[in-house]
Amino acid sequence: MNLFEEIQSNDNIETLDLEFNENSKPPKIVIEKLIVKKPCEQHLSPLAQYFLAPFVLIESNGVLDIPIMDRIIHDQVMEEIAPHFNGISKITADGQVMLSMQNVIESSTTQFINLLNNELLNPIVADVYGTSTAEWGGDFTIKEYKVNLDAVQKLVEYDVHSLWTFFKASFISASGYFVVMPSEWEFDESFRERTAVQAFASVCNSMTITVNTETNTISSVLMD
Repeated sequence: MNLFEEIQSNDNIETLDLEFNENSKPPKIVIEKLIVKKPCEQHLSPLAQYFLAPFVLIESNGVLDIPIMDRIIHDQVMEEIAPHFNGISKITADGQVMLSMQNVIESSTTQFINLLNNELLNPIVADVYGTSTAEWGGDFTIKEYKVNLDAVQKLVEYDVHSLWTFFKASFISASGYFVVMPSEWEFDESFRERTAVQAFASVCNSMTITVNTETNTISSVLMD
């Protein structure tokens, strides 16, 4: 049973002419700075670990934007994630709400590093972001592959259901998919043995990967 099936690119994609309405108004954007109570010294939740990991291990100057589709997601972000950042904003445009966060506070960075050094990170988070050698960005050629989920063992552990419930109610609800950008994942049969892959395979409907053909590494995993 093949694990990957290449998705052939269509070189004959028809170009669409989009009509621009000069009378249309740009969406009204409202940005509201929020003040959130900073966290006490406590164990970072798996959800907080997941979103802090790229800032601590890859790029500290990034921005985290989470689409807010309902009150439950809003409250969960404000309770579990936002307190670990210094800059928090609520952005509203055309009725769509997003919470934007940047600049992880020092104490949360220290907590995360302690978990990493003591091998106490959530195993899904550790598998996706456990090395600090990854770099995002740059130009490279990619190929896309559909993952045969029947060829992947399912692992229903490590809070995957609670993580997926959040991803589904926020990112997937807003855009139709959730993207994982893993650190140093080789494009080979070892993909099926990865903790994060087996965990997400137990909850997602489909999984597609993009591969950097120059380094033979997986640059992204798209799931719905």
